[in-house]
Amino acid sequence: MKKIIITLAIIIICIVCITLYFIYQNNQNLQIMREANQDYESFYQKETYGTNVMSLMNKAMNDNQKNAIAKDDKENYIENDTNSIIITVQFKGQDDEIFEYRMEQIAKQGSEAFIKNFGAISFKCTKIEYHEKTKIIKSMYFEQL
Repeated sequence: MKKIIITLAIIIICIVCITLYFIYQNNQNLQIMREANQDYESFYQKETYGTNVMSLMNKAMNDNQKNAIAKDDKENYIENDTNSIIITVQFKGQDDEIFEYRMEQIAKQGSEAFIKNFGAISFKCTKIEYHEKTKIIKSMYFEQL
């Protein structure tokens, strides 16, 4: 009888430990997701200058590089289903023409050129999308005001 009680106690302790481990892991994943999104979400629906948009694009490209996100033949990051991030910026041209460029295209022209031409221009993040699996931001869309 003692062996059965000891065996059941060990099994219950193991189940409780495994459950606590999974709860801990889930909390850790939620914390990572919150931290990953926090810097990006602070721009949503807010007016900001081009210098801040460039800083955010640099952060996104660094995060993509750190997360080993693959690139296509045009050197654009390829969206994955977990942790890639793409930033697209809409510019107004003459006669209210609209042009859209991805962060990689802007970076190819150089951060200095972007800041020189658009550093004092206002932009607004009008759209954010999240990865379904991880709930980490996958794309942001900025519009020139």
